[in-house]
Amino acid sequence: MAKIEFQHVYKSFGSTKVVEDLNLTLEDGKFNVLVGPSGCGKTTLLRMIAGIGPATSGQILLDGQDISNIPPGKRGVAMVFQSYAIYPMMTVRQNIEFGLKNNRVPKAERERRISEVAKVVGLEPYLERKPSQLSGGQRQRVALARAMVKEPKVFLMDEPLSNLDAKLRAAMRSELVQLHKQLQTTFVYVTHDQVEAMAMGDCIILMDQGKVMQQADPETIYGDPDNIFAAQFIGTPPTNILTMGSEGFKLGFRPEAVSLSGSPLPNKIFTRRAVITTREMLGAETLYKLHLEDGQEVMARLGDSSLAVGDVLQLQVEEESIYFFDAKGDRVRKDVAQDYLALLERVQRSNES
Repeated sequence: MAKIEFQHVYKSFGSTKVVEDLNLTLEDGKFNVLVGPSGCGKTTLLRMIAGIGPATSGQILLDGQDISNIPPGKRGVAMVFQSYAIYPMMTVRQNIEFGLKNNRVPKAERERRISEVAKVVGLEPYLERKPSQLSGGQRQRVALARAMVKEPKVFLMDEPLSNLDAKLRAAMRSELVQLHKQLQTTFVYVTHDQVEAMAMGDCIILMDQGKVMQQADPETIYGDPDNIFAAQFIGTPPTNILTMGSEGFKLGFRPEAVSLSGSPLPNKIFTRRAVITTREMLGAETLYKLHLEDGQEVMARLGDSSLAVGDVLQLQVEEESIYFFDAKGDRVRKDVAQDYLALLERVQRSNES
């Protein structure tokens, strides 16, 4: 078991509060991904778990035990850094073995672990090479192997793929997902890349300014956002957000939820006259930017590439694809029936006007 719990955790650097009254649970065995813009606090959380950047106050529990005052090396966690942090003058074998030697693990046990880990990450042919003789992907595997050989309860990864090119990065994403399935250990992975988060995570923790904006599986966080921040951070292009009047309520919908036609279609709750202003062909899909009569702009992502700049069309969205948000940016859901129905009626009236 390796469940991690943050209980009323605060973290400050001088007078700057980075994390304030955080309560968060990372479940045992999950591939947890902390994602958000730069400076949102995700790496700070990772460092607090590792013990290399202790919390200012509050408790961090691992398996129900408060680890706040336990030294980093005794927490049962292993960290993989963005820079790999492998020793250039050591061979691959020596790099993997280094932590075990420091912990005085017997030689026979060291050799067994190195052999097993090298096989899992595909480093068996490279054990006697120096890091300078390896590719970027192989050096990343060395960093992973060095963490794995400790047999930790938790793997902590701080943007470990950011130094790789796009093709290798995609391949390593798949390898890490496979590795997680093999090890069945708790992973906590930090990234600012929402595509990486959606592709890898069992559980996504979306952060902004030291706060958790939403915690959910990829399908839920994409299709059922809790707030405007979640709706716009996850997804490319981001969710369309339109103002609904002076009270601050807003309406949102994903670009792929848009229908464009020459005349109104049945069962569409939101209808507007729109002009295509830009067209971007992406292969199987095409992105269109549209200008509405009230001056607002909308993105549509369609499989139809036949439309052209200047076309005047009916832009339409069905009710199931509409999100409503209040003046604070929080979601107004159907279970808040009075507010939701009032907003729905307002949209319908605006279609008729």
